[in-house]
Amino acid sequence: MAQDKNPLQQRLANLKKTLDSDPTNVDVANRYWDALGSFGGHNVRSGGFVREAFRGCALDSREGVVAFVRAYRELFESTGEKPRPELFDEELLLALRSRVSELSDKDRAKLDWILTSIK
Repeated sequence: MAQDKNPLQQRLANLKKTLDSDPTNVDVANRYWDALGSFGGHNVRSGGFVREAFRGCALDSREGVVAFVRAYRELFESTGEKPRPELFDEELLLALRSRVSELSDKDRAKLDWILTSIK
């Protein structure tokens, strides 16, 4: 009999499945992001995971853009990884830029940092 996944692996798999079925759900994206931060006692997060977790959210709402920029800043502060241009397609960039006026000064500064980093 095959050994079951450990509980954290199973939790991540379940969250990913839920996120795949509803990619605009900011709550699920945040839970997935948090779970990635504690996987096996290590932070396995990367810019690719920011995109995976929050892209759909950012395309959908102001709250999603806020979650996206906050996750990217958190990633940078914990690992030093800056935003990489190859992770930002035109649709995502348009969504991010279209919400600038709706953001608080603090979140707008994070978005400006992202956009400047990927130039």
